[in-house]
Amino acid sequence: MLTKQELEHATKVLGREPTETELNMLDVLWSEHCSYKSSQRWFHLFKTEGERVFLGPGEGAGLVDIGDDVLVGVAMESHNHPSQIDPYNGAATGVGGIIRDVISQGCRPVGLMNCLRFGPLSKPHNAYLLENSVHGISQYGNSVGIPMIGGEVQFDSSYDDNCLINVVCIGTLTPDKIVRSTAKTPGHLLIMFGSTTGRDGIAGVSFASESFSDEEDENRGAVQIGDPLAKKVVLDVLEELIEKELLAGLQDLGGGGLTSAAGEMASKGGTGVLIEVDNVPLREKGMIAQEIIISESQERMLAIVDPANKEAVFEILEKHDTPYGAIGKVTDDAFYTVMENGEIRARLPINLLVEGFPVPERIEEQLQMGSGSHAWLQEPEDHAEFLLRMLESLNICDRSWVYSQYDQHVQANTIVDIGENSGVIEFPKGKMLAFSSDCNSYWCLLDPRSGAANSAAESLRNLVAMGARPIFIADCLNFGNPERPESYSQFVEAVRGLGQFSHDFDIPVVGGNVSLYNEAVVEGEHKRINPTPQIMIGGIFEQGIAPVRRNLTTPLANIFLVGTTHRELNGSEFQRLTIDKVKGIPPIYQPQVEAKVMGAMLEAHKRRIMRSCNNIGRGGLAIALMKMIMNSEVGFTINADEIPGTSKTLTENLYSETSARYLAEVTESNQPEFHELMEENNIPITELGLVVTDKVANFGSFSISIGKAREVYRKGIAKFME
Repeated sequence: MLTKQELEHATKVLGREPTETELNMLDVLWSEHCSYKSSQRWFHLFKTEGERVFLGPGEGAGLVDIGDDVLVGVAMESHNHPSQIDPYNGAATGVGGIIRDVISQGCRPVGLMNCLRFGPLSKPHNAYLLENSVHGISQYGNSVGIPMIGGEVQFDSSYDDNCLINVVCIGTLTPDKIVRSTAKTPGHLLIMFGSTTGRDGIAGVSFASESFSDEEDENRGAVQIGDPLAKKVVLDVLEELIEKELLAGLQDLGGGGLTSAAGEMASKGGTGVLIEVDNVPLREKGMIAQEIIISESQERMLAIVDPANKEAVFEILEKHDTPYGAIGKVTDDAFYTVMENGEIRARLPINLLVEGFPVPERIEEQLQMGSGSHAWLQEPEDHAEFLLRMLESLNICDRSWVYSQYDQHVQANTIVDIGENSGVIEFPKGKMLAFSSDCNSYWCLLDPRSGAANSAAESLRNLVAMGARPIFIADCLNFGNPERPESYSQFVEAVRGLGQFSHDFDIPVVGGNVSLYNEAVVEGEHKRINPTPQIMIGGIFEQGIAPVRRNLTTPLANIFLVGTTHRELNGSEFQRLTIDKVKGIPPIYQPQVEAKVMGAMLEAHKRRIMRSCNNIGRGGLAIALMKMIMNSEVGFTINADEIPGTSKTLTENLYSETSARYLAEVTESNQPEFHELMEENNIPITELGLVVTDKVANFGSFSISIGKAREVYRKGIAKFME
């Protein structure tokens, strides 16, 4: 709801009391979800320009030029609150919404990703949320025929009462087919098409812009209901409309519904709009203007059409049996006017509606940081037993229960299966791009600035491990209530960290989303999620470079550790499993070292001197090695007791989460060149050991059978979902 300050401001600007319809319109567009009123003041910290950026933040999707007249469109969004209330429909409509963002620019969608956060699955309600969210995502994505190429799922008790559903859509188009979300020409028509309008999703953005209460049922009406078959028809219609160049503008009807879609298009075009709600195709009787204008019913698009093209557009819509209505026109008066039964229900200045909110005061406070002490550290009594326990833990174990439900190859453009370091898609003219998304919310909890930057670095390493050069970023920034100083400070510090990363590596942020108020009031107490800046990075493969998998392949090849290992166990999975919490200073973000190692690894890929490669991330060296044999026909034998760096003990060698490190499998014939390359770049490497034919993971002082390791690894999630 509007605050007292906002209501007084609107009344003063209008010179009168707002009508009921106007109050509803202002409420949705001034919500945090639509206005970014707490967050947009910090976006200047991001690098947003670059030679490949064709269209940066501010539209439905960012557009990146990958050469030869091929553009990549990317959008990333959240659907957190709806999914906590109704996980199936909340997650499904999150996918539907992100597809609309990409197609609204004229893109053909070619890939999806999802990044999920839930509480521990030992609590039945969390297992219910996971099961139904994944079902909603898979049913929607599979039905519209867009492959799922990757993502992430993590678990922590901070998400018990507020799960996170972050979704990504990737598209492609040529520069001559771009459609802008702008209404520039007075007299042009507004044509709504797709599904009909109902009462589902009314005030969804307002619901998403406040903390959860103990009562969930009262919010169910704010959850939209998706229809993937209707979306498939919309995709077919748009392909024809765009091909015939019949659209002067296009916007999807997502958060804020018709109020947001038409208002933002008029704002960008410097025009106004007149909407006649009597012409909006409805599926429920008795709907009135204030409901129609803010409904967030799914699968709807709003097109700007030159009157000369009206009949051609109608012909295509009728051919596809698509509901539509000519619901208004673009005006030159800079007002958003709503008519019902010949009477004015709302008449708001566009600049007031879209960006005229009073900027709220938000307070930062000094966040408390931990120490670098490792006084808590205790060596496992049985390293083999502990490593098996880690492999079975929810944040390490096999994710195939989730991704096996997704269609990964429906468009025949998916190059690698989900489960590798990155998803890879082939684009027109033989171009290949990799996509990876990451966030270590434990690091971000302990130090939001360093944690966000280091999370981005981990996503970068996932791309580099496969051979792709990172070229753009999209983000979804999930945080608590910005009205509470600690939550707001976590958000601001994370933005500073991601902004620093984008400049350090010269990788532009081309799009994203902010999701605040991710906290619940449980029995009178505020329970906030861990800071979760979800960071997706896209990378391109140079011509002639094929993706390198992480599975070990060749007996007697050597396994090399690239980079230096430091004593960094605070904030790690080892710490969390050992003392059931994280504390202290997390691993340090080291951009100069990271960039230097990245350059050398990309050169090694270019020379094709590595048979397999893996990034060392969550769980450290031990987990990275084990993942290299989970789907392999070989084993390894190494000496993990002596690794150069500041780490001193076997535990630190195995589980430190120091950044800027990789594992590389190199055959004997390629080792001289590999050594020379790393020496030229002054990068330390350690020869750990060999790939062997025995089905064993031998760490020197202890060993584990691969069969046993796979057994525990694969049952981590599945045992809770049977």
